[in-house]
Amino acid sequence: MSKTSPVPEVLPADSSASDYLDSWKEIAVYLKRHIRTLQRWEKLAGLPVYRHPGSVGSVHAYKSELDAWRRQRQPRTQREAPSPRSLPGTEQRHLQRHLAEPGKVRLLVLPFNNLSSDVSQAYFSDGLTEEMITHLARLDPQKLGVIGRTTAMQYKDSKKHIDQIAEELGVDYILEGSVRRDADRVRITSQLVRASDQTHLWAENYDRDLRDVLALQSDVAQSIAREIRLALPARVQARLSGLRSVHPEAYEAYLKGRALWYERTTEALKRSIEYFQQAIQKDESYAPAYAGLADAYGLLAIVPWDALAPREAMPKAKAMAQKALEIDDSLAEAYSSLALVLHRYEWDWPGAEQNYKRAIEMNPNSSRAHLWYAWLLLNMGRAEEGLKEIKEAEEVTRRIDPLGLVDIRATMAEGLFVARQYDRAIEECRKGLELNPNYFLLHYVLGRCYAQKQMYAQAISLFERAVKFDGDNLLLLAALGYTYGFSGRRAKALKCVETLKGLRRSRYVSTIYFACIYAGLRDRDQTCLWLEKAYQERADGLNYINVEPGFDFLRSDPRFQKLLRRIDPKP
Repeated sequence: MSKTSPVPEVLPADSSASDYLDSWKEIAVYLKRHIRTLQRWEKLAGLPVYRHPGSVGSVHAYKSELDAWRRQRQPRTQREAPSPRSLPGTEQRHLQRHLAEPGKVRLLVLPFNNLSSDVSQAYFSDGLTEEMITHLARLDPQKLGVIGRTTAMQYKDSKKHIDQIAEELGVDYILEGSVRRDADRVRITSQLVRASDQTHLWAENYDRDLRDVLALQSDVAQSIAREIRLALPARVQARLSGLRSVHPEAYEAYLKGRALWYERTTEALKRSIEYFQQAIQKDESYAPAYAGLADAYGLLAIVPWDALAPREAMPKAKAMAQKALEIDDSLAEAYSSLALVLHRYEWDWPGAEQNYKRAIEMNPNSSRAHLWYAWLLLNMGRAEEGLKEIKEAEEVTRRIDPLGLVDIRATMAEGLFVARQYDRAIEECRKGLELNPNYFLLHYVLGRCYAQKQMYAQAISLFERAVKFDGDNLLLLAALGYTYGFSGRRAKALKCVETLKGLRRSRYVSTIYFACIYAGLRDRDQTCLWLEKAYQERADGLNYINVEPGFDFLRSDPRFQKLLRRIDPKP
């Protein structure tokens, strides 16, 4: 159950009046936690509470469901395993859902403390933390769930006690440590703590040459596997034992590139390319640097970044992903980047699907692979499968990286939008905006839903505010132009066209945006003209027009049908 479940008109059959809690205060007293903590749990961890009809702030809950939810979040060493038949019906449903999932140990890597005298070395300790997360997540994803970067990095410099962190995330073990960088030497202190009783199970100090940092990560990973009695598959053991050294300057450049890549701004992505290239210059066989280049080039060619023309960036992204896989064919990120190129540039949808599935096989806990695969399924008109894949991504994210749920909400909203379920899409957007009120994709989907429901005033107001807040996001500007045209404000729509044409003198502007605005104006000839230009440009987003409601007016046009056949022989 979740906060989105319909409010029961009566108590569950297996409940009594004494099972019912009627407010945040009663729930807080029952769980012995502050209300603010419970509200965070509701958003990030699925605390089973229900909204009263017509009230945003008032909630109710059932003790039996709260007990079942709390039991699932307990460290594995504290969990009981009663027979489902011995429990009331509500708890049976929760426990059966839990037991149906493969048993997993959950591990959190706390951000490593930077003990270097140079504060500018913080990127190194953060990067080492991220690499450790990635390294551990690849051990055995079926049995070990490692909390993702987005959530883990929220605890940087946190003063919270380990038991509090463990309870918030429901983890079994926590890896904490510190790093001191001195020229080409690195000293790492790390310890593994069992969450149930805060026992330090293992601790080790490492003082190594920086070129041996990959072997150091392997040593830590294998030590943790032994302590938690994780039997590593033979292929993983072979990979760990076969790790080679890396040039210190290559590793340092790679960490700087990744730090910039995670910022996800256009300028940061461009700068990340410089560092990834430096890493390759220092070490031509360092696979993660090639994967980093593939990631950066791929994002820069798609919305909302739109910094490089697809014909310039996408072939580079493909070549870098293939090179990374030639060196290390176990890199899930490289399969995802390759699939992105096949999906959104080459329109090789069967090839993209194969590589997305391969990425998920290599790392089932990669929400990125699940979400990108979901976008592909939506593009192909396989909406039911796409929504199912988004649900899978939500399950993964809720378990592994709960602070990344905003991406799930946005993608689910988009899936419902293309399924023409506008009211449900609006509800998903609103839930997402509770997590991040500034997330552009939520504003984009929400505004388009308003437009399709002919709520033009709300749509225009939303898009005007969004464009003012994020002026470099041309996707939002095009959506505003579409809405102006769709609502009969022709002059304002054409002004958006002129703004985009002016921007073309100084930066890349995708031709798909012009097609979108003319679609809002219901100008068939101009829409088809710009769609043809987008085809010649291989513009991002063209793969999406077969399901986009904004182009419904054009579906019977022979020119539109011909274009669809060129993008996909089976639209």
